[in-house]
Amino acid sequence: MMNASLKVLICGVACVVLAGCAADKPSHYYTLMATPTPEQSAAAVNVATPGYAISVQAVELPDQVDRPQIVITDPSSTQVMPLGDSLWSAPLSTQLHNVLSYELSSQLGALDVSGTGMPDELPVWQVFMQVQRFESLYNERVLIDATWRLTPVNQGKKPSMICRGVAQASVQQGMSALVAGHQQSMRELAAVIAQQIRTGKTAAASTGVNLKGCTYS
Repeated sequence: MMNASLKVLICGVACVVLAGCAADKPSHYYTLMATPTPEQSAAAVNVATPGYAISVQAVELPDQVDRPQIVITDPSSTQVMPLGDSLWSAPLSTQLHNVLSYELSSQLGALDVSGTGMPDELPVWQVFMQVQRFESLYNERVLIDATWRLTPVNQGKKPSMICRGVAQASVQQGMSALVAGHQQSMRELAAVIAQQIRTGKTAAASTGVNLKGCTYS
């Protein structure tokens, strides 16, 4: 059966359509880039600059969610619903890239040189991410299932690392709460990746991330 909260949301949208309102329903735009807390800003300032840079590549994700509308998933069926009045402020793939770049730069104190080209001799970690699932379950939870590859450049014989992790967060009612859940999930995924770059080893998952496994190549 359809989730009760999702049913209410769908009914609300249907009522607007059937009513044939003269005025268009206003659109609301959401961003994955969270405003840092004072504690997070202070922590970023105090991070020592490492002897390497990062290069965060474009993030890949399924076409069904890489669209302007926020897509709600019904957990009890195969239905998904793009919301016409709840929109991403920029393409979702671009936002995921920007959030990952910002979080890694802040947590590591490293510059992201993906937009400027890699210096010839500077050690660099290239970061590739592919999102298999980006799910938004209204008034319930959000989920990001992702695979990432960390490739060392100008770092001798260090191996590349390929990992998969699933980040989940419980969310309350409302679109702002749902988007905040995705912000939290991306921040926690970035924390795991940052620790792997920092140590060159598989990191223990954070409280919100289930690390499915890693391999070296």
